[in-house]
Amino acid sequence: MDEIVKVMARGLIALPSDIRKKLGVKEGDILKVEVKDSEVVLKKERRIYDLKGALAQKGSKTQSKSFGEILAEELKRKQGEKG
Repeated sequence: MDEIVKVMARGLIALPSDIRKKLGVKEGDILKVEVKDSEVVLKKERRIYDLKGALAQKGSKTQSKSFGEILAEELKRKQGEKG
């Protein structure tokens, strides 16, 4: 899906609504901006509270990972993206 957008004052751009809907981007979301060769890449960043519900309820039989374990995995994933 390719779209053309115009750069406005102070470098602002508007993401077309069909792209926002497809990616689930809402007002207030955090996007990571990367430059790869001559391209600008935007990636939706996951925040810690986006993981809400990823953990099973305390004491449930499906509980498998602690919050700390999930946080450590997420931090390792982010470090891998930077490398």
